[in-house]
Amino acid sequence: MLRSLTSAVSGLKNFTIQLDVLGDNLANIRTLGFKANRATFAEGLSQRLRGAQQVGLGVNLSATDTDFTQGSLEFTGSPTDLAISGNSFFILNDGVSDRYTRAGNFFFNSEGELVNPYGLTVQGWMADRATGEINTISSPQKVVLKDEPSRAAATENAFLSGNLDATEVPKAQELSSSQAFKVGAVLADALTDLDALTTATLTSGVDTVDITGTLADGSIVSGTFTYGVDGTTLGELKDFIGALYAGSSTAAIVDGKIVLTDDLQDGNLVLGGGLPSETQTSISLAGTIDLPPFETTEEGFEGTRNTSTTVFDSQGFAHNLVITFTNKGVGKWAWKAVIVGGDKTALDPNSDEGTIQFSDTGQVIGFRGEAGVAPEITIIPDPQSLAARFTVLLDARGSESFAGVTQFAAASSLAVRDQDGRPMGTLLRFTIDEEGVITGIFSNDEVETLAQIALVEFNNPTGLLRSGDGLFDLTSRSGDARVGRAGVDFSSGIISGSLEMSNVDLVKQFTDMITTQRSFQASARVVTTADQILEETMRLKR
Repeated sequence: MLRSLTSAVSGLKNFTIQLDVLGDNLANIRTLGFKANRATFAEGLSQRLRGAQQVGLGVNLSATDTDFTQGSLEFTGSPTDLAISGNSFFILNDGVSDRYTRAGNFFFNSEGELVNPYGLTVQGWMADRATGEINTISSPQKVVLKDEPSRAAATENAFLSGNLDATEVPKAQELSSSQAFKVGAVLADALTDLDALTTATLTSGVDTVDITGTLADGSIVSGTFTYGVDGTTLGELKDFIGALYAGSSTAAIVDGKIVLTDDLQDGNLVLGGGLPSETQTSISLAGTIDLPPFETTEEGFEGTRNTSTTVFDSQGFAHNLVITFTNKGVGKWAWKAVIVGGDKTALDPNSDEGTIQFSDTGQVIGFRGEAGVAPEITIIPDPQSLAARFTVLLDARGSESFAGVTQFAAASSLAVRDQDGRPMGTLLRFTIDEEGVITGIFSNDEVETLAQIALVEFNNPTGLLRSGDGLFDLTSRSGDARVGRAGVDFSSGIISGSLEMSNVDLVKQFTDMITTQRSFQASARVVTTADQILEETMRLKR
């Protein structure tokens, strides 16, 4: 009789413990990274009656172990909220020893340290800012994002890309009087007297022709031609107009018209600014003469294409580099570089020009200077600056991502697609990828690797000791901590902007609660029944 009471009491005691476990699980159903516990039981000792006959003496609590199955992930959008997909743990340090957790609700404190809500620092490896390399062989340390800028770097390469139009051959601009001068039906020539072009007699020294024009740069050209004593020819008027635009154009009489044509200087056409955008002529006083205004009859083109880029010196100062390409015919273009801006930065005159040569298939076959110097431009910063002189290589070759410079009969699209210098930059934001690599994006468009978060795994995670606040501590049952990288050393991945929720199954907990309650009731009923039998036994004495 006493055996049944003892067995029932052991059931009451252990089912109470199981109810404690269920209550703890349900209380933590919204706790980040919480792993449900479960109570497991084993039969107690048995009393041997005789032979093989035995009577059990109740139940024992075998263990309360932890279920480390993956919890569901909840999106938060915060980049420092991290969830682990897999079996690994984050490493935290309290200043004395390492602790472990699945709860990834981290943030950067005022010192730039990545910490959890209780101030424990997240462990990982810091990158070498000069090379971007991470030494994951070394022991993990706290992850810190210091207010360290992205350093300025002088430009070393400027990458050219696009097409130079093979049909863009230099062509002279022309302006011509809008109507031909005639004497009756006969076209006038250089010897035709202006008086013959009028309906009235011109007065020597009195009648004038006023000529005004506006150059493409906005400057005004003007002059007054006076009819001479001995008469004045159309050729003399032509010469006078030509003298007004001396150095920019040449005047001629062609088919009865005065024609202005762009000049050649040093073998290069002076275009796009040498000629007036309009020229007006008029006659004053008594005479009447038909001198029509000028109009553009041929649009000029220098055969040039410009491209520009901003290059940076070692101090991060920006300089506007403009490169002009001029078509020299037969697949050859000359280039000239200048620095445009208000500072005193200059180019080494021995490196600021050269040629680029194309094959009959439109590909670059030579990009060298006139003296055989490689296409490197040496830039001399303002003497008032601490920046050192630096050299920029003009790279016209193609790559997997970009075509180089070509020459085909197609629209010009030449551009500097990229350059590798940069000013100083401040950290704007960062990202954390699945391997836990923290990458910084800076205001100078630089992207740098800053750190990597470390993970740890155990041979027996159920042997870890719960120490509150979502933390676990190492024990002899868990085995040693194996430190590694997500997605490299371990199959686990880190998901930024999400948190792992509790893995407590509400339905299962309620089901276990019902069975625990019934089991408790059954053990209690055994105690009640045993008590009644004992009472009846006591009555036998009476």
